[in-house]
Amino acid sequence: MNKIRIREIHQDKAPLGRYEISGWVKTHRESKNISFIELSDGSSVKGLQVVVDGANCPSYSVSASKISTGAALTVEGELVPSPAKGQKYEFKASLLTVLGEADAETYPLQKKGHTFEFLRTICHLRPRTNALGAVFRVRSVAAMAVHEYFQKE
Repeated sequence: MNKIRIREIHQDKAPLGRYEISGWVKTHRESKNISFIELSDGSSVKGLQVVVDGANCPSYSVSASKISTGAALTVEGELVPSPAKGQKYEFKASLLTVLGEADAETYPLQKKGHTFEFLRTICHLRPRTNALGAVFRVRSVAAMAVHEYFQKE
């Protein structure tokens, strides 16, 4: 199974097909037969919607109670065009593995925005926010450009 980053999907660098993605849960919505998980791996500001049909993903029924905001997952499945507006692709899960749980009561990051002062108190989770994740990606690219420049010169 080929591993892929969410950034590559949003940049249309990945053809439709079967992949494995890993990341943490930003949101998790459940209905009677189907669940929707927004998964982020830190490579892009925008996450990827994972659609889990209990009939097609038997591992979900075992893992469903462990999935909450902040949980780390690995998902195997198929990248398909999305029928919904607002997103180009979605990921249909066939195998879902919970790598690490996050207690919904004590996990400090929720969907709402947080102040930078609050984020200073949880330094290890700062890259999981949209604002600071984007800053760290820009910083990485800038540092690499400076490094390459001085290597050439």
